Amino acid sequence: MNLIKKSWIYFVCFLFIYLSWITPVNSGVLNNNKLTISIGNEQSWTGRNGTGNLSYYGCDQKCQCIYLTGGKMTCRNGVCLIKWQNNSFSYLLSSPITKDSDSQQYSSTLTILSGDRTIAKEELYPKAFDNTDS
Repeated sequence: MNLIKKSWIYFVCFLFIYLSWITPVNSGVLNNNKLTISIGNEQSWTGRNGTGNLSYYGCDQKCQCIYLTGGKMTCRNGVCLIKWQNNSFSYLLSSPITKDSDSQQYSSTLTILSGDRTIAKEELYPKAFDNTDS
């Protein structure tokens, strides 16, 4: 039973990483050489600050993944911030407000906090979509 569960976890992780390589950028996939995250349910944001129910699915290179819901978005001074809470951990994704055509040029910053202490900070870039080979 344990072997089946572990195999299933590796399969889901592999599938997520594979799909992140073939998904269009406007789907909310961001990555760097350590981490790939996908932001979902973006249409839940009403345009009012502090609203939304955005989801977060992130995996590192070791296929350690986390899924969060309840993300709230706030946009001010040219930057949008999405915040998810997971017990004492906060996941903050900060992204500049850009035109869709410019979004490939700018990074987003993922900051993970434990209480008030920063435990990780990563620059993430939109996953490019290239369909010239298909």
